[in-house]
Amino acid sequence: MRTLKTALLASVIAAGFAGSLMADPAEDLFAKTHKGAKEAKVASDWYDTLPEWVNSLTSKNQFPQTHLPYEIQKPDEGGLGKAKNSKEINKFEIRDANRKQFSAYLMVQNGVDGTGRPTWNQTNTYTWLPWKAWPAKYILETYPVEINNKDEDLVAMGAWLYGEKENELANRVLTVVHERNSDLAPLVEAYICDKEKWDPPADGMKIWNTWDIEYQKERQILLTPDEYDKKLKDREKNAEQRYKELYAARGDYKGRPPRRRLPTMQLVLIEWEIKQYKIKYASSDFLKDTKHTDTLQEILDSIKDDLAVIQENLEKAKEKVTDPSNGNQLKAKAEYMEEVLKIDPEDVNLRSQVANAWYTYANPAGHGNSCDHADGMKKAIPHYEIILQAYPNSTSFLLAMGRCYQALEDSKHARVYYDRVIELDGTKGYGPTAKALIRNMEMKDAARSKNGGK
Repeated sequence: MRTLKTALLASVIAAGFAGSLMADPAEDLFAKTHKGAKEAKVASDWYDTLPEWVNSLTSKNQFPQTHLPYEIQKPDEGGLGKAKNSKEINKFEIRDANRKQFSAYLMVQNGVDGTGRPTWNQTNTYTWLPWKAWPAKYILETYPVEINNKDEDLVAMGAWLYGEKENELANRVLTVVHERNSDLAPLVEAYICDKEKWDPPADGMKIWNTWDIEYQKERQILLTPDEYDKKLKDREKNAEQRYKELYAARGDYKGRPPRRRLPTMQLVLIEWEIKQYKIKYASSDFLKDTKHTDTLQEILDSIKDDLAVIQENLEKAKEKVTDPSNGNQLKAKAEYMEEVLKIDPEDVNLRSQVANAWYTYANPAGHGNSCDHADGMKKAIPHYEIILQAYPNSTSFLLAMGRCYQALEDSKHARVYYDRVIELDGTKGYGPTAKALIRNMEMKDAARSKNGGK
């Protein structure tokens, strides 16, 4: 009996001793990088230095850009407004920071570049936000990772991202350390497996590469062989699905326009997306099928041809106006450009030319209360509405929309757009023009009311 008890006690002691020898992956990693500090403290300390890092840039007039899920409402004369949660993700520039908060200045899209990618303008509309209002994934887009040579800093950031439940982003940051520091590599692998609840593979983990279209970078994460195989299967499904989406977005493309099914995406953007698609899925079996690559090339060739046709017809549209004061010629140009727009209806810049052609034909009076051709204003409004869906904070288009409604004696709708211009531009930009037009409109409305609505 005593022998049995002794044996049981020995087994318990042995089990306890073995448990004490079982390494904690986090402890092992942070013992190397942070002198044994606890994971929670490492993550917290990294986050606490974020304001200092931002301030080190803004103090040198280097303003980091990021995205935030907010919009700014009711800015005052100086541009300061209140932040409101928004489903739309807006772009901001951080221009000042302290320990508690940072200033976020709204950036507005002002067009697209030659590839259809958006370009941005700074504004003076801003708000102050607490640091907790900056989501982890948007901190990562701003904070230096690949160019950061401090492994301990990236390990700490990875720990913080895991704490924020951004596992893949944490993996991505830690993979940068793994690939350049052979001493830390096995510890990083063990830490990632522990966080993901994966069994550590006997032969080590594998690197998964993916193309980040938004930032034009190759991204890497560490995966077990089993997880790697799952990603391969998903890549094949995604390659086929994205191919179908791009094919559908192009619409009919054979033969000369006009065609029955119009594009649902701007042509240069389809071209861009196809090129990115070919990079991202180059290793997929789906894209190795020449039937698919040949179709994509046909689409690219058709886009090149259509863009040339558009330019050719824009020149022809100009030739229709030999006398800028001739309303019939201006109307003919606008009608002609409507047909050109059907080739690439999602091109907002092209649509703005069509809208402006109708606006020019309408010829609003300087005071804004009338125009020569009301039908021109009515034709321009639907185009400006679509443009403002893409550029909701563009004060030039907001002003044009207000002028359309004012010329049509629709003060109620005109006022909405003028107020928005004033809200965005204040005493600068188009703000003073909008205020002057409101005064003219109010005077006209008062006179009309005095005369019994006539």
